[in-house]
Amino acid sequence: MITESTLLENRYFDSVFLMRVSKRLSEQPGINYAALIMGTPKNIQILADAGYDGIDGLGASSNDLVVSLKADSSDEARLVVDSLEQFLVRDSARPTTQTVRSLEQALTQQPDSNIALVSVPGEFAAREARRALQNGLNVFLFSDHVSVEDELSLKRLAMEKGLLLMGPDCGTSIIGGVGLGFANAVRRGPVGVIGASGTGTQEVTSLIHRWGSGVSHAIGVGGRDLSDDIGAISTRQAINALERDSDTEVILLVSKPPGAATTALVNERIA
Repeated sequence: MITESTLLENRYFDSVFLMRVSKRLSEQPGINYAALIMGTPKNIQILADAGYDGIDGLGASSNDLVVSLKADSSDEARLVVDSLEQFLVRDSARPTTQTVRSLEQALTQQPDSNIALVSVPGEFAAREARRALQNGLNVFLFSDHVSVEDELSLKRLAMEKGLLLMGPDCGTSIIGGVGLGFANAVRRGPVGVIGASGTGTQEVTSLIHRWGSGVSHAIGVGGRDLSDDIGAISTRQAINALERDSDTEVILLVSKPPGAATTALVNERIA
């Protein structure tokens, strides 16, 4: 088995999309595994550790798309690499009435929108999230590599405006039955979930569904929200929102181990 890797400069795609394309490429003749990642140092190291030879010699940046294939032969790998563009174009195409290139254009087309989903390279994520908040939108911030300082600033801005910042690195939310990010299809019901862990939120909402109940909303807050650096700003806002929601009877909080000071804040809020 051989490894064939290539680099597409300045081609950004979010991880959900890349997972779909990876699956399709892995199904091509002679391809055993396919990995499509953005070329961040962390992602490159993960592939190198997984045995994708030569991946760290591509000179990739965080804005570059890296494609690495494990194939039976060089010819079969090259055939897929040469046809890569058609996979990307065909899989990313979506029917739309009009293409928009900015947040302002999108709001002109959909003035009643109240949530912006931000999935851009981390160095631009805080800027785009701030623009959305300043335009009166709640934000689902899928992007990672956002600094603690930017996260704190964004969440304070959201709180001042009576909005909610979900994230950064928010993988899962279910708002009014609509899944954002990596969300499972679960029935509506009386349980409101607040999640500082995306995989934890997925597991909990699936169990609620399996046991016969349902989810009113599942609000992701980002993995650092319950750290003492952030102080559960989004978590406390999510509690407020779910308490006001007539469809929510029970609130369930999912989190990694929280900071001691933040635990006290949350306990005080729910007491």
